[in-house]
Amino acid sequence: AAGRRRQVFEQNLASLRKLLDEAPGVRHVRNATEFRAARASGEHAAFIGIQGGNALDHDLDALDVLADQSVLRVTLLHLTSSRLGATSAPGGGRSAGLTDFGKAYVERLNELRIGVDLAHISRPGFFDAVEVHDKTQPLLVTHTGLAGVYEHWRNISDLQLRAVADSGGTVGVMMHAAYLGRGRVTVATLVDHLEHIVATVGEDYASIGTDYDGFIIPPRDLPGIWALPRLVQEMLDRGWSELRIGKILGGNALRV
Repeated sequence: AAGRRRQVFEQNLASLRKLLDEAPGVRHVRNATEFRAARASGEHAAFIGIQGGNALDHDLDALDVLADQSVLRVTLLHLTSSRLGATSAPGGGRSAGLTDFGKAYVERLNELRIGVDLAHISRPGFFDAVEVHDKTQPLLVTHTGLAGVYEHWRNISDLQLRAVADSGGTVGVMMHAAYLGRGRVTVATLVDHLEHIVATVGEDYASIGTDYDGFIIPPRDLPGIWALPRLVQEMLDRGWSELRIGKILGGNALRV
């Protein structure tokens, strides 16, 4: 029920923090410095984010728990519209934008210095967020495809891509094959999307946003994290420098 969302969220967050605290070789980190320290000690590093800002849409003060728990970013919308605004998904009123409360929600996230993630949001809602967003902070689209490669309701336009780059943010290319292209989608298709980002706004704004959540259907040659060397090889085969590849594989995301 909507009235229990905050309670359930806080219970789930506490459970996640406990899992991370108890997992051998894993450290919950809050910034790039802590990430690098964890990696230097041979540990995996885990950032925490939430998808679906309506988990905490009771009032703006509810967002304080995110700062208290070192949550890194909030994806405002998911596959359904909410009190915050409209999703990009069909049937979700995607011609609508952010509500007044949704705009105030973005401003409160900015005050708390919690990243605003514009994956899944309608295009009008995207630009509503850009308009009210603190211009000194970067925007993110953590997982998406590029409409300049494959037009799809899930993918962002070049205008959206430029808005993220202008903020100093980053765009992560996801690995759900249906959003990347038609027919035979491969690692090369995914790199086509990365290449489009580089060609349009430069190599400082492209990232990987796998969305490996158990529900997506990835390209056949990228079935899991273990296959990512194939992604690197495809970038090398295109003559990309190690510096560019390092930015895409994590450097740009850590900067943001």
